[in-house]
Amino acid sequence: MRAKVSSKGQIVIPHKIRRKYSILPGKELQIEEEEGVIRLIVPAKLVNLCGTWEMDLDEVRREIEDLRERWRG
Repeated sequence: MRAKVSSKGQIVIPHKIRRKYSILPGKELQIEEEEGVIRLIVPAKLVNLCGTWEMDLDEVRREIEDLRERWRG
């Protein structure tokens, strides 16, 4: 798939992909760049991960705070 960059630096994510990943207006995506590749990452919903790992609740809170700090820049 291809997308054009607007004069404001914006791109349109195709409807098929937005629907597949539940990307609605206002949803924040993580952007990563490595070795010439740009990735848009849809953060996983914590509720979908519940029960998949045995983790300490305090550890989960620390991880969430670390992610928030990284996303804020």
